[in-house]
Amino acid sequence: MTIKLTCSDYGFECGFVINGEKSLTLIQNLRDHFENEHGIDYSVDAVIQMIVNMGHSRDSIRDK
Repeated sequence: MTIKLTCSDYGFECGFVINGEKSLTLIQNLRDHFENEHGIDYSVDAVIQMIVNMGHSRDSIRDK
Protein backbone atom coordinates (compact mmCIF):
# COMPACT_ATOMS: atom_id res chain seq x y z
CA MET A 1 0.00 0.00 0.00
CA THR A 2 1.37 3.40 -0.98
CA ILE A 3 1.24 6.15 1.60
CA LYS A 4 2.02 9.86 1.59
CA LEU A 5 3.45 11.23 4.84
CA THR A 6 3.57 15.00 5.21
CA CYS A 7 5.53 16.55 8.08
CA SER A 8 2.94 19.32 8.46
CA ASP A 9 0.30 16.65 9.25
CA TYR A 10 2.24 15.96 12.44
CA GLY A 11 2.27 19.53 13.72
CA PHE A 12 5.39 20.98 12.11
CA GLU A 13 5.55 24.00 9.82
CA CYS A 14 7.54 22.08 7.26
CA GLY A 15 7.11 21.13 3.62
CA PHE A 16 8.74 17.69 3.93
CA VAL A 17 6.75 14.97 2.12
CA ILE A 18 7.65 11.32 1.68
CA ASN A 19 5.77 8.84 -0.53
CA GLY A 20 6.14 5.11 -0.90
CA GLU A 21 5.07 1.68 0.19
CA LYS A 22 3.97 1.68 3.82
CA SER A 23 6.97 0.01 5.44
CA LEU A 24 9.28 0.28 8.41
CA THR A 25 11.87 1.83 6.08
CA LEU A 26 9.49 4.65 5.15
CA ILE A 27 8.62 5.18 8.83
CA GLN A 28 12.31 5.23 9.74
CA ASN A 29 12.91 7.89 7.08
CA LEU A 30 10.17 10.07 8.60
CA ARG A 31 11.60 9.46 12.08
CA ASP A 32 15.05 10.45 10.85
CA HIS A 33 13.60 13.65 9.36
CA PHE A 34 11.96 14.54 12.69
CA GLU A 35 15.28 14.06 14.46
CA ASN A 36 17.59 15.71 11.91
CA GLU A 37 15.40 18.68 10.97
CA HIS A 38 13.34 19.30 14.11
CA GLY A 39 15.59 17.90 16.85
CA ILE A 40 12.95 15.48 18.15
CA ASP A 41 14.03 11.89 18.69
CA TYR A 42 10.79 9.92 18.37
CA SER A 43 10.97 6.15 18.60
CA VAL A 44 9.83 4.14 15.60
CA ASP A 45 6.85 2.97 17.69
CA ALA A 46 5.88 6.59 18.41
CA VAL A 47 5.97 7.44 14.69
CA ILE A 48 3.89 4.33 13.89
CA GLN A 49 1.34 5.46 16.49
CA MET A 50 1.20 8.93 14.88
CA ILE A 51 0.49 7.30 11.52
CA VAL A 52 -2.18 5.05 13.05
CA ASN A 53 -3.76 8.14 14.66
CA MET A 54 -4.03 9.63 11.15
CA GLY A 55 -6.28 6.70 10.15
CA HIS A 56 -3.81 4.20 8.70
CA SER A 57 -3.80 0.57 9.77
CA ARG A 58 -0.88 -0.72 11.85
CA ASP A 59 -1.41 -4.15 10.30
CA SER A 60 -0.59 -2.93 6.81
CA ILE A 61 2.91 -1.72 7.78
CA ARG A 62 5.42 -4.14 6.35
CA ASP A 63 8.97 -4.83 7.42
CA LYS A 64 10.96 -3.98 4.28
